[in-house]
Amino acid sequence: MILYQHQLDILKEDPKKVGLFLGTGSGKTSTALALCKAIRTLIICPKTQKQDNNWGREMQRMTNADLPTPSMTLIVSKEEFRRDHEKLPPFDAVIVDEAHTCLGVLPDVRYKKKVAIPKTSQLFEALDTYLERTKPERLYLCTATIGKSPMTIWGAGKLLGKDWDFFKFRDTYYFQLPRPGRPIWVVNQDYVLKDRLADTVRKLGYVGRLQDWFDVPDQTFHTKYVELTEDQKKAMKEATLDFPEPMTLIGKKHQIENGLLTGNEYSSEKQFKNAKIDMLKEIMFEFDKVIIFAKYTAQINQIEKELGKEVKVLVMDGRTKDKGVIINEAKNSKGKCALVVQSQISAGWELPEFSVMVFASMTNSYVDYVQSQGRVLRSNAIKKNLYIHLIVKGGIDEAIYRSIMNKESFNERIYAESL
Repeated sequence: MILYQHQLDILKEDPKKVGLFLGTGSGKTSTALALCKAIRTLIICPKTQKQDNNWGREMQRMTNADLPTPSMTLIVSKEEFRRDHEKLPPFDAVIVDEAHTCLGVLPDVRYKKKVAIPKTSQLFEALDTYLERTKPERLYLCTATIGKSPMTIWGAGKLLGKDWDFFKFRDTYYFQLPRPGRPIWVVNQDYVLKDRLADTVRKLGYVGRLQDWFDVPDQTFHTKYVELTEDQKKAMKEATLDFPEPMTLIGKKHQIENGLLTGNEYSSEKQFKNAKIDMLKEIMFEFDKVIIFAKYTAQINQIEKELGKEVKVLVMDGRTKDKGVIINEAKNSKGKCALVVQSQISAGWELPEFSVMVFASMTNSYVDYVQSQGRVLRSNAIKKNLYIHLIVKGGIDEAIYRSIMNKESFNERIYAESL
């Protein structure tokens, strides 16, 4: 194991409180650990990463390579930190992994003693309170997707000690849709403001992608459109009648597009024969090792059942207890192998031995999409990869896809307004 030049440059500067906003696979974990050399460090990470001991394994690799690491660490999940932050003692350093998930700040407000204040998540409040109480010497916010929203960036600035006016920041980067009741705040897409926001991110921390430091070959992206079956078309019409509330209808239609529902029962256990399954079979015929992302558990079950008739299929979803076992089995698999992963499990693991990735269905989150690509493209495995999108033309599937390709998360509320 070695540290690359961009990591050595950061270590030389030795920043005390900063964002490590480096692209997926760029070595944020080892950089953060090396910056906490010989001091007591609290690491806050997703539950699955704690369960899989990702940080422990990285520290062991660094120790074996005589690289600097903290003198002592306490690793807690986000859920544990939110619950126990008031009991936790001070540490010399705090590392927040996948920090974007801890920066829950909305453009909406709530009222405290009749004063409007930012509406934030319990996790963000816990982190802000803990940092204010313990005042660690060092703080490192690690994420490849700090630009999840402008408010995520405001939240990062708040934790890093920036005294930014919330209302001025919101009014700069958002505008309010005119509608009665609860206001809808929408990100201002002005390119000048996007550049300004990017400058703000650079002032908060280090940014960069693998392409900035390594000779990364062009990645290949293909989009394959599929048609609905007659049964799916019929179910779509029935859904429009059965679910007049637009927000509910969006979810139902997306499920139908992905072969999950049938008739008036709308049972996730009953599934359509659909073109995506046929296309996945064609892809598995062409390639040996494929990662398939799918949003719905029932869809994952269907893919596992159908592909499992012909090839080895491994599954990693919300029911998986030990991702490391599944990853190792996929890594060491002989012959054809499909690893089917729930789309929300897009970070905290890597499998560069695979070079083909298929998005059978996507979440609304642009962050999930970016993170997923980093599972196969790593600094220690620079190579060509093929990413395939399976999209139902003209439906919710395509609306989500278009938003993601525009580097935006899909907003169901705004889309519902157009129905």
